[in-house]
Amino acid sequence: MMNTNKESLKAIMDRRLSFLDEVPSCRAAVQRRIAEKEEPAVKKVSLGLALALVLTLLSVTALAAELLFSSKVSAARIADRELEKQYGVTAEMQTFFEREEKELPDGAVQVTYTGVGGMEYVLGSYTVLIKEGKAKIQWSHDGDDTSGGYGAVAWGREQLRQMMADSLDQKKKDAFISKAAAISEQHGVFEDHSSSAADDTYFQDREAQKTAALNARRLPEAEMILIGRTFIISNYGLNEEQSAQLELYTNTCGDEENSWYEMINGKPCFQVEYLKYNDEFETGDITKRTAMNGYYNVFVNVETGTVEDYEYNSTLGGQD
Repeated sequence: MMNTNKESLKAIMDRRLSFLDEVPSCRAAVQRRIAEKEEPAVKKVSLGLALALVLTLLSVTALAAELLFSSKVSAARIADRELEKQYGVTAEMQTFFEREEKELPDGAVQVTYTGVGGMEYVLGSYTVLIKEGKAKIQWSHDGDDTSGGYGAVAWGREQLRQMMADSLDQKKKDAFISKAAAISEQHGVFEDHSSSAADDTYFQDREAQKTAALNARRLPEAEMILIGRTFIISNYGLNEEQSAQLELYTNTCGDEENSWYEMINGKPCFQVEYLKYNDEFETGDITKRTAMNGYYNVFVNVETGTVEDYEYNSTLGGQD
């Protein structure tokens, strides 16, 4: 790397940062920011250049060994692997579920995966109890008959595999979502669309929390981005080719300084978001996607660098 000439290095950096002009949902915002505020735009690119250079010099494997995890994240990582081992639910399939972690009085952590998008009943919920690094898992549909494809009242691994394939076709996606809703209604389960008075202050409270998280920052954003990227590659086992396809989304959108800050489990965090895609987001041709495409989010504690939460959306769950 020391022998790389200036022009070659610039070409590498430009290629790594080319996605800034190619993310459809943010292209206009990026162009506007460049036109209106030349200096901030250059600052963002300079940060990206520095980060890309660091990434080429450091070993992801070595960095991964030094990552810090909250107790909930540690439990969730174990639960994710147990879910796939025992029931065949992969990381991409998890897009059909909402994951929640709860710390119990005895020191154990309960991790629950519940079906979303009107599929709460058919997919059921998986509950994993993590204690002293060991996992016990059960499914709310254990013992139920899952044969018969989408006609079954309990949808397990085989249905999830079919859902993954059908999600590539909008008509088929709508069909299985409607079928799941119909089965739910047949069993007396209905979606609750009611709202509460608390919803009126939600955005105000959230904005205050985001600002609080920003004000608590002790680490540079570039360092937290590196932590997030390292976690993604390590946690999901991305190979060299897949890792090279990750494109940074953080800081490409949002005009407010606190746009990428959140309070997670009461901890001030910086949201590191990466996209992995071919060109399906731009062309609308979802059949061009490759394995492990989608959105990756890692929430890094702005004071300690600890990973407080993470999520992956393969975009195949009807919740794009």
